[in-house]
Amino acid sequence: MAAATRRGAAGGARAGGKSREISRRRPPRPLALPRSRESGAAHPAMAAALRAARRLRVPVPRWPRPAWFSHDAERRHLPPPPPAKYGGRHTVTLIPGDGIGPELMLHVKEVFRHACVPVDFEEVRVGAEAPEADVHNAIMAIRRNGVAIKGNIETNHNLPPSHKSRNNLIRTSLDLYANVIHCQSLPGVETRHRDVDILIVRENTEGEYSSLEHESVAGVVESLKIITAGRSRRIAHYAFGLARAAKRRSVTAVHKANIMKLGDGLFLQCCKEVAAEYPEISFQSMIVDNTTMQLVSRPQQFDVMVMPNLYGNIVNNVCAGLVGGPGLVPGANYGHDYAVFETATRNTGKSIANRNIANPTAALLAACMMLDHLRLHSYATTIRQAVLSSLDDPRTHTPDIGGQGTTSGAVQSIINHLP
Repeated sequence: MAAATRRGAAGGARAGGKSREISRRRPPRPLALPRSRESGAAHPAMAAALRAARRLRVPVPRWPRPAWFSHDAERRHLPPPPPAKYGGRHTVTLIPGDGIGPELMLHVKEVFRHACVPVDFEEVRVGAEAPEADVHNAIMAIRRNGVAIKGNIETNHNLPPSHKSRNNLIRTSLDLYANVIHCQSLPGVETRHRDVDILIVRENTEGEYSSLEHESVAGVVESLKIITAGRSRRIAHYAFGLARAAKRRSVTAVHKANIMKLGDGLFLQCCKEVAAEYPEISFQSMIVDNTTMQLVSRPQQFDVMVMPNLYGNIVNNVCAGLVGGPGLVPGANYGHDYAVFETATRNTGKSIANRNIANPTAALLAACMMLDHLRLHSYATTIRQAVLSSLDDPRTHTPDIGGQGTTSGAVQSIINHLP
């Protein structure tokens, strides 16, 4: 009898383990609380119980989905989308940031309202000199909602060394390891080069942005650049996986291994090892200084590019300039669990803030990338087509792309192009 009891207990433990494993693979839909018809508020005790239940749930990793992934690629590679909240709506953290960020985020909300996008925004304000408590609140909001869109937060180099970049704190705290931008020629925008179509994948969590520096003796400063094999392989796998899913032909690793033989040498070696797992994709490497020259002379030779943190910052800005400037290119930061969307070059645009001349294109295209990530593909396509159609009218061009239009005029044109 005792043996049978032990066998039953063991079987129950195995069954319970299997049940927990299944619950991690297929999370239940979020619980919805019955609400009062008069006030619309949930009962306090039930709300507390729901919060406790949500805390017990194990977060489920999601494959990051850039906007250019095909639906066929999504069905092959991606898990089911995260369930929407009550009423089929999603909640997104919105961080206005500094400079032109607040006005551009207002226009994003305006366009979403006209397009009837089922997204609600939880706004969290974080500025250049915000205390770390505010940054922590923003990070907790992103953890709670899983997705965020933000304006850039200014990093003042005149502040003391102990002050860390608020943008960098958000990226590293959430392990948003892959910064992805899509630089492509846009209709109606006159540039020196045409037919530019480059995917840039930047390692987002280490390198020169590790914030490890000190003054050894007076007048001698050491700044540490951290390169690890694990994170180098992780970003290389992301770049090659992206190339495969987007049906791209080649990946170029950007480095400076001729000088930094250990750090960049390790990054390059990891890229070579990962490239061997993707035989159908051509792989090449290029020194970063030669890369910038090749970009401005013949950018069409590049397909997908992968690189460490600082080089990614430089190449992102060069490529944005090739296709018309920082006001046109969106960007995304992906991790295993969270995604944050912003403009590609991370400029605050402080000099043109509140002058109604900022280009809204990059912010709205970043919002479209966010909608694709939320699997709201029809809304993303509708808004993206409206943005691109409005660029065909030179009267809506803002000064950064050679026009005399205003931000509000460009946004109104985009709204007029919505169905």
